[in-house]
Amino acid sequence: MIGKCFKIILRAAHHEYLNSTLRNQCLLFHFILFFVILINACSPSVKSPRIDVDIASCRQVLDFFRTMKSESDRSVIEAELDALLDTKAYRTMFTHYNRSWRPNHLPPDVFKRMILSLKYADAYTAGENRRADQMLPKWTSHYADLDRFETHVDELEELNLQQLINEAIDEAHGWLPEEMRIDDFYFFIHPNGGSGGFAIGDAQGYDFFQLARDESDVLQTRVLKEIAAHECHHLALEIPRPGFQAVKDSLTFEFLCIFVGEGTATKFINNTGGGAVPRIDPERSNTMMDPGTNPLTKPLWQQYTANLTRIFGQMETMFMDIHNGKMSEEAYDEQMRKYWITGMIGRNYFIGSEIFGAIYHGLGKEAAFDAIRDPRRMFDLYNRAVGMKPDLLGACPTLSAETVKCALDL
Repeated sequence: MIGKCFKIILRAAHHEYLNSTLRNQCLLFHFILFFVILINACSPSVKSPRIDVDIASCRQVLDFFRTMKSESDRSVIEAELDALLDTKAYRTMFTHYNRSWRPNHLPPDVFKRMILSLKYADAYTAGENRRADQMLPKWTSHYADLDRFETHVDELEELNLQQLINEAIDEAHGWLPEEMRIDDFYFFIHPNGGSGGFAIGDAQGYDFFQLARDESDVLQTRVLKEIAAHECHHLALEIPRPGFQAVKDSLTFEFLCIFVGEGTATKFINNTGGGAVPRIDPERSNTMMDPGTNPLTKPLWQQYTANLTRIFGQMETMFMDIHNGKMSEEAYDEQMRKYWITGMIGRNYFIGSEIFGAIYHGLGKEAAFDAIRDPRRMFDLYNRAVGMKPDLLGACPTLSAETVKCALDL
């Protein structure tokens, strides 16, 4: 329709231009103006998401630290901390840590006492909670140097976060099917000490303590943008859920889905190497978001690579056990905690990035999008991709025909 209107307008405009009178030049201008208006009217409008940016907790914690270092009574200090932990940022953080499959992973009272132990040693005992133990050193180092803490807060407050987030959204959209778009969301940066970045519901949270800095202690905005793109990818990812009658079928589909979100974001957004599948862009210089080069996660990624075939076999075995009704929901949750989603970066990240990276290299971007839309096609597309590019993907283990069929028939 737009193309036809465009041709009609151009013919009319050309006719008027040949008369080359002032009146007709004005008409030409109006024709062009009409065309611009028509394009805007006929093109579907894409609403930009509204982003609620919240970094208030960073300065609030700084102020709270000053109160802790003062001569204030403990009751005053605890009341200020209670108010801080009741803000939207920290309530969202607790929801993230205490999900259905890991309830009481970090109870609010434990987190509170861990912070109080910076001044009152009797408030928390090391070893009481693994997550709090992980967090404590980061809180300790920032509590010890409030001048540096304040410099970092000032630097963050001067950053154009809105622009950075918009660029991250564009990157995330570039690696998702057209129909998957980000809605309004809550973006917050707060002192945390655990997860560097996470997405839950319509929120994204980032740890102020772990924002990447260069050797001169300057904030690395490129890394922050890549983390935001990774989390935006999660928020936009909405896999259509079939209406299964049997619980085992729902559980089987859920198992397939754990490899989609983290696998695609890790491979496509973070350009991860390792394993048997090359990077998406070998020319791009990577940031610390790549678990294959990050000093903290590289040893684990290398371990996964060395055990690639065994981990693939474990995935296939568990898939068939769930599909055949041999695994209860309780056993499923236990496997999630102890094997797939564990440590700094889980095996689901690794296997997902291998599967979707192979599909991309072997069959192209649209095929990867097809697997995102329907994870039941994931195994079939993966096997086909490996067969299409044996020179590139020959080290990738393939899945049995029975496993592929069971996934497709789900």
